[in-house]
Amino acid sequence: MKYLKRFLALQLLFLAIIPIAFGEIIVDISEKDIYNLGEKVIPTVSVKESQDYSGFFKLSIFCDNYELQYYTIPLSLETDFRTQLTVPELLLAESMASKCRLRADFELSDGAKIDSTWSEYFFVTDELNVTVDSSLEAKPGEDVVISGQVKKQSNEIMSKGESKISFRNKENKVDTISGKFEHIIHLDEDVKAGTLSFLVVATDKYGNYGDKILDFEVLPIPTRIENRFENNVLMPGDKLRVKAILYDHSNLAMDNSEINVKVLDSDEKLIVEKDVQSSNSLEFEMGENQKPGNYFLLSTFENIKQQSSFEMGIVREITMEQEGNFVHVENIGNVNYGDEVTIILESDDKNYPINEKINLEPGEKITIDLSKEVPQGTYDIILPEEIVDDTVQGEDTNGSSGQPEDSTDVAGPVNIIQDVQIDDNRNVIKKITGEVVGAAGYVASKPLLASTFLILIILGTVTRYSWGFIKNRIKGKKEDSTEDLFGDFKYEEDGDNKPGD
Repeated sequence: MKYLKRFLALQLLFLAIIPIAFGEIIVDISEKDIYNLGEKVIPTVSVKESQDYSGFFKLSIFCDNYELQYYTIPLSLETDFRTQLTVPELLLAESMASKCRLRADFELSDGAKIDSTWSEYFFVTDELNVTVDSSLEAKPGEDVVISGQVKKQSNEIMSKGESKISFRNKENKVDTISGKFEHIIHLDEDVKAGTLSFLVVATDKYGNYGDKILDFEVLPIPTRIENRFENNVLMPGDKLRVKAILYDHSNLAMDNSEINVKVLDSDEKLIVEKDVQSSNSLEFEMGENQKPGNYFLLSTFENIKQQSSFEMGIVREITMEQEGNFVHVENIGNVNYGDEVTIILESDDKNYPINEKINLEPGEKITIDLSKEVPQGTYDIILPEEIVDDTVQGEDTNGSSGQPEDSTDVAGPVNIIQDVQIDDNRNVIKKITGEVVGAAGYVASKPLLASTFLILIILGTVTRYSWGFIKNRIKGKKEDSTEDLFGDFKYEEDGDNKPGD
């Protein structure tokens, strides 16, 4: 009995739902799933029922905060026959802007519901998409053409509307026709280079709205180059440090630009060439023997050039370096060196001055062979003190410094080199002359011996000349002959003229 009651209940339920189960309403809005304000929803609707009915067909829209039954018609249906309905377009208004769907209802005259169905969801929006063609850039004084398109959210072209373009506190209105707009902005001559922005606002009569903030580049116009020296007075071997800075029309540095930099000597011959980014520091190391005078730095960017000058100072300087029997002399200055220098060799209280006439061009070297100047022995070599001082202090003959004040580099040897073994490679004449000079030096070092030697020389000389005179007078003459004795005198016979009168 219990199971029979359950079976009968199921049968009654089945009979109650037959009219709905076999009925069918189709509402198709598959054309698109998003709409802008002012567009129309045109659903495709058809109804079929399992038996004859006469009633009313209703169509409503339901949104998040809005609903409306916007269509009702009387409808008679035949059994199992699908009736296609022509329903009016639904104009979408601002109040519907949200997530929406349609609902179709078929009811009897007394309000009893025969069938009902929902459409798929769709969206209603007031947003427009604004795009601008290509990237924009221009130079001061040129025109910027701003052109673009306005589209609906469904990517359809907006047929007609208005666009407002705002730039630097000025607003310009242009028509949007078939989704396109265009406007020309003229740039002032003095506008600064960089990124500028403009605003495009697109609207239509239905209240749809779209905006876009866009940037465009104002290109710099290069106008001048500045050569900024860290020091424009250099000495040979110094580093030239300089910045080449390119400026634009508004006097702003163009740091991303590459400048060609050349260094020219006083004859405007190329020394070195480099490419450097504007405002970056660059260094050129000047040669040790770079000749003095005005030098030039030429910076070039496209057709813009800037030539600046810097000065190379005078260094008149040589160095000496002893190596065994030799002394190497080098002109480390940047001008010709012509002077006499003296190297002194000392051994056992003897001094041997070696005078050399030095005539060297910058960078030129000579070697003095000491073994050709002095006897073999062990010597202390004394180099010219002023040469060593110049080397240590880095001063030239004009008193200007060839090295920074805090430099500790020493380019040459010390002043005195002790206990140097020197060979004897002198020629015969120098050896003989050297022996005589050596003896004279020994005598000169003994005052008493020198005095005795000097007296003997004087006595010998007097004796030599006196003996010659006496010998000549005696030769061929008689000792007692007054005639011979006074042969040189003549007198008259006249007594008045005799001698003694």
